[in-house]
Amino acid sequence: MSPVEGLSDAHVILLATHLCAAGDISGLSALKSLHPHCFPTERFLRIILTYLPESTEPTAYIPLLQQSTENQTVEPGDAKIDTSAVSSLSEELARKRVQKLRLRPLLRDDEEQEVQSADHLTQFIIHRAHLVDTETALQPLILSLTLPFFESRPVLRTWLISSLLPALRLNYEFYPDREETISLAVLESMDDQTAINVLLSITNSKGNEMDLVNNLRGLIGPWLYGSSRTKRRRLNENARQNTISFVQGTPKPQLDDLAGWEYVNEWLLSRSLSDYNSVVSAFTRWKGPGDIDLGGYDDPDTQLPAEKKKELLSRYAQAGLSVVYAHADPSQSALDRSFQIVERVTKLLELEEFSYLSASDTSLPSVDFDAERISSTSRASLFQNALLIRANPLTRPSSASVSFLSALLLSLRIMTQFGYPIQCRAAATICLHNGEDAQLAEVRNLISAAVKQQRTRESWEVARSQLLWLRNWQADHSRTVDDKPCAPHHGLFWKISRYTIEREILKALLEAKEYQLAAKIYLQPGSPMNVEQVEAAVVEAIFAAYDNASNGNRTRGGMLKANDLLQAFEPHFPSSVSLKQISALIAATHALSFYSLTLQHGVPFEPVNIRVHPDPLCLVEKVLDQNKNSYTKLDDLLSIGRNLVKAGLSMSPSPADQESHYQQEQLSEEDALVTAERRITSLAISSALNSDDFGTAYSYILTRLTPSSMLPTSTPLLSQSALPDDVSWRAVYNAGRYRSASPNPSASLQSQITHLSQRMELLSLALILAPSPDPLPEILGAWRRCDEEMSSLRAREQQEEDVWDAKGDSLSTVPGGFGPTDSERDAFDTAQQHTARRARARSAMPRNHPHEAPMGLFEVARGAAMALHKNAFPLRGASDTSRPSASVSTADADRSISPDDGEGRVRKRDMVSNIVTGGLASGIGWVLGADPVKR
Repeated sequence: MSPVEGLSDAHVILLATHLCAAGDISGLSALKSLHPHCFPTERFLRIILTYLPESTEPTAYIPLLQQSTENQTVEPGDAKIDTSAVSSLSEELARKRVQKLRLRPLLRDDEEQEVQSADHLTQFIIHRAHLVDTETALQPLILSLTLPFFESRPVLRTWLISSLLPALRLNYEFYPDREETISLAVLESMDDQTAINVLLSITNSKGNEMDLVNNLRGLIGPWLYGSSRTKRRRLNENARQNTISFVQGTPKPQLDDLAGWEYVNEWLLSRSLSDYNSVVSAFTRWKGPGDIDLGGYDDPDTQLPAEKKKELLSRYAQAGLSVVYAHADPSQSALDRSFQIVERVTKLLELEEFSYLSASDTSLPSVDFDAERISSTSRASLFQNALLIRANPLTRPSSASVSFLSALLLSLRIMTQFGYPIQCRAAATICLHNGEDAQLAEVRNLISAAVKQQRTRESWEVARSQLLWLRNWQADHSRTVDDKPCAPHHGLFWKISRYTIEREILKALLEAKEYQLAAKIYLQPGSPMNVEQVEAAVVEAIFAAYDNASNGNRTRGGMLKANDLLQAFEPHFPSSVSLKQISALIAATHALSFYSLTLQHGVPFEPVNIRVHPDPLCLVEKVLDQNKNSYTKLDDLLSIGRNLVKAGLSMSPSPADQESHYQQEQLSEEDALVTAERRITSLAISSALNSDDFGTAYSYILTRLTPSSMLPTSTPLLSQSALPDDVSWRAVYNAGRYRSASPNPSASLQSQITHLSQRMELLSLALILAPSPDPLPEILGAWRRCDEEMSSLRAREQQEEDVWDAKGDSLSTVPGGFGPTDSERDAFDTAQQHTARRARARSAMPRNHPHEAPMGLFEVARGAAMALHKNAFPLRGASDTSRPSASVSTADADRSISPDDGEGRVRKRDMVSNIVTGGLASGIGWVLGADPVKR
């Protein structure tokens, strides 16, 4: 008898544990065949589970498992069994040791319900797999243990695909170089959302775009194969109760076969914000939830019914459209990838006929979609957490959503080509929710970006067609300018009228200096804009260039552009008042550029200062102040002033005075020109006086401000103008009061008399030019002071003549001659006195009028009479005593003085002085300090 056959049951059981611990599979098999009654299936599996080393190759004990579970009878064979480990034990001791054995149960703690109801071998394999993974981390051994049994056991098949396969691929196939591995226990402790985040977030350090595709197909697909397992459902329910739904306004995902794929869609959308390229690669290379790799252990097509597959594909496609809307990168490369996603979605759902992405830039399509459905969305529909809402019309795959998004992407491609890339979400907001003003602002930004590009004439023609297409997404632009889109939201800039778009395009062509193209499009028959609208756009463009110019020279910068615009379009508008005004403005600005001009606080002069200045003529005053001797260029300054008036600018000397400003606005252009010339001439006279150049000021007054009635020839300035003048007389009056700041002590007496005579002449002219009687006392007072000074100078002159005559009388007679007699000497003295008087009379005459008496008190009196007469204050009615004096005729007063007049003749100046003094004594004579005339 064999030693084994003589063992008790207790000894056999103890011997089996020793054989398992030693890894003696053959001895264990022989022992089981000799004592089959000692090893029921559960006990035998528990002994192997407890004592067989986890590193033992499964192929060694798989036949033993098969025999045990299938109740096969196996011959013991000739295997030798070593019984020395238990042969020395007594029966009682063997029993006690058997009772102390702690065999592991086949079911693990917290095992799922499907495993609990499964057969013993299934329970053993799953428990054995976890022990192998925990003790050795050799997960391929688990696969070897499972493969012979999974086909006939659905629970084991599900566990193999959903737990073991993802772990094997993650740790050994996809990322074998990772230091950290994921155990079965850790993997099975995750709910769907956590597992999806973990499995999809693991990528290769090289950033291979196929990583995400492989993970979706080879990890997520198998993992979600086991979503119906009870433990997984329990974990998902706990996670569902403790988390907030990602998608705004929707309930948390239900615990069905679709819930896990919802998390996948959410993850893809979230990941696209940081890794757009890999997500795009996933959408273009992965066909969705139906495209999964189960390792050949089951057929994916039999997992879900057709309706659920269709719904899963639709939800996956919605995630793709959501990714396009949510992406924030507006670059061309990102836009190209967005095209790929939409093309993939339309192909998966067989919606290619509703996509317009294949259209070229030169052959844009007419977009047709359900605008009413798309327009029902709100701004919140474009938020990230609302894009995956199943009822969102923008992302829910349909013919309308695909057409609308493809039209948006075509619009984005055009805008990117224009150099103005924006996000898809921003484009949708512009189209669906922005008002007309906001859309117009975007159009202007877009066109401004296009202007900055170096475009040819042909490219501008294409650009115009593209801009018109962006308005209504229609290929035909032949409709009238007032035509509106046929449906709401039918175009990116659908709220803007066509006229507005055309106007902005025209402005862009003008900005880009495409003048010929602009004239060809907008000034030919059939133009979308009328002539007045084109003219207004041209004027606006000229002023824009003018206002941005930093230098007034029309051969440089913005002024050059403004002048070129004027020259290009002026022939098309020969009767345009605006262009004529602009021409005058540019001429005035160009002339001003040759002078040094600085505004307040050292700010350099710019052309725009002319247009914004309430009184541009003040700039001429600054020119005179800041440019030495600029007053000598009066004709140039007058030309500037005339052009400023012709430019139609406001000319108000005192903007604070509203009444004066109103009167200024009512002036005709001719009167405004006269007023401007008077002001500039007066400013030039003041500048000359400030520069101590009385001669130039005096010349300007005689040639520019003297009335034509007082000159032999009329001047071009004041003739034929009855406009009230409150400017000229002040300049003349200031010149009449002028005293040199640095008088020349060596000036001759005769030059002083001449200068004083000129001043008196100017004061007399100021009296004539005064528009009202208010300044008369002041002018007459100044003239009286000059008259007194003149009397003093005449007295000095007489003294000098007397001294000179005395010196002549004291001269010795000619040697050898006889001295004159007394009668001859008296006759000689009388002749000398007459000669001196005639010389003084000649020197007192104005140089330009040799036949007239000097401007004296008579002219003053005549000027005063004229001023008083035109102000309803007649001189003759002053008093009875003035009548004889005032009745003296002008002819009598202007009569020439005969050289034969007697010694007692009263001089003309003294006679007129006495007449005026007496005549004005009771009226305005008090100004002269005259005593009252008694009868």
